[in-house]
Amino acid sequence: MSGLRFPSDLAEELRSYLFEDMTVETCAVAYANGVNDAGAWVVTSVAKVPEWAYERRTAVSAVLTGRYLVEIANTARLGGMSVVIVHTHPWTKGYPDFSIVDDEGETELLEYFGRRVPNSQHLAMVVGPEGCRARMLGAKTEIPVWQVGDCLLLLSPSGDTHAEQRYDRQIRAFGALGQRIIAGLRIGVVGAGGTGSLVIQQLAHLGAKNFTIIDPDVVERTNLNRLVGATFADLEMPKVFVARNLLLRIDPDAEVEALQRDVVDEDVAAMLKSLDFVFLCTDSHASRAVVNQIAYQYLVPTIDMGVSITVKAGQISHLTGRTQMLSAGLPCLVCTQSLDGEQIRQELMTPEQRAADPYVIGAHEPQPAVISLNSTVASLAVTMFLGAVTPAPAGARLQLYDGIRGTVRPTVARQVLNCLACSPSGALAKGNRRTLPVRRKRNL
Repeated sequence: MSGLRFPSDLAEELRSYLFEDMTVETCAVAYANGVNDAGAWVVTSVAKVPEWAYERRTAVSAVLTGRYLVEIANTARLGGMSVVIVHTHPWTKGYPDFSIVDDEGETELLEYFGRRVPNSQHLAMVVGPEGCRARMLGAKTEIPVWQVGDCLLLLSPSGDTHAEQRYDRQIRAFGALGQRIIAGLRIGVVGAGGTGSLVIQQLAHLGAKNFTIIDPDVVERTNLNRLVGATFADLEMPKVFVARNLLLRIDPDAEVEALQRDVVDEDVAAMLKSLDFVFLCTDSHASRAVVNQIAYQYLVPTIDMGVSITVKAGQISHLTGRTQMLSAGLPCLVCTQSLDGEQIRQELMTPEQRAADPYVIGAHEPQPAVISLNSTVASLAVTMFLGAVTPAPAGARLQLYDGIRGTVRPTVARQVLNCLACSPSGALAKGNRRTLPVRRKRNL
């Protein structure tokens, strides 16, 4: 996800402060961790501007004192952060525009912050009652502004993607804006197997246009009972290529990046930073740990899903599924105790390390899998996605499915205080300043 990303609580705090007084322009400062390799800025804190810090403040302009600019620069330099200078146009209808006065003021600010905080890229943001715009400080190039939480909201203008007639029936459900948002998102699917292939199929029919699909495996005969799009002719073909072929049959105009790689590898995990939304469709604890942290560290909302069939004495005792959204303000997989630390340790090993480790016993035992259960959970996940990015009123962010009882139960979980992944004292909004739990290449 390129652009400026605000956790929901900070975005709402900022908006509330900015419009306390609608008679004058109001300024604020956001400090962001720049993610240069993704063209993104992840906001980690917001500062209100005290009254003494205004050199001049009227209904049409606001100028900050040199003393306060020094404080801003010192804070940013000390934390290695980018500065986002925010101000209001309280009289604007619709999305506000930067004024000629803004252009002139930013030229001076760019020179100042470029000299005092030289290793960061700085931004400007103008906010009106109905929307906002952001751009590189002193430049004309606009960047999108996102609010990330239990919903993914684009706060700045969206593109004018044409809504095709084939999507008429769903536009009637969640509107043309929702359709444009779906078409404009860059979506990642980690795991192109039983649930991942179904998610990909549904997203393609919904009108998603840009995909990154990651999976290291090839099609095996035992996959054919549940791998959507695969036939006997696809045996030994990488699953990501089967997924790409499926997507392009549904929508020849889709853009698909198919990576036969493992997301736990450092360079592959880094690619998720630039995505807008991710579906986590793997049963590997290591891959889930990596993507879980990316969801919070880089503010890339993710939906994790899992299915389980328990068989005892030749009889099915449990048919269960789970969908959970991972995003700022929501509990993560660490909070819900959905990760196994020992499994993560083993799965991050190289084959040589695994063979030499006396605590790694035996091989992974294949688990039962049925396409109908996968389909149910995949559909719950895609509907949760619609609730997060469109006006569709699907509010659940953690759901449990019981196939024996035939129930889907929304539930809630608590965030663990000071969680290492999803709390402000952990990885939340830290960007590249926090290390990911990935497998790194060994230097030869």
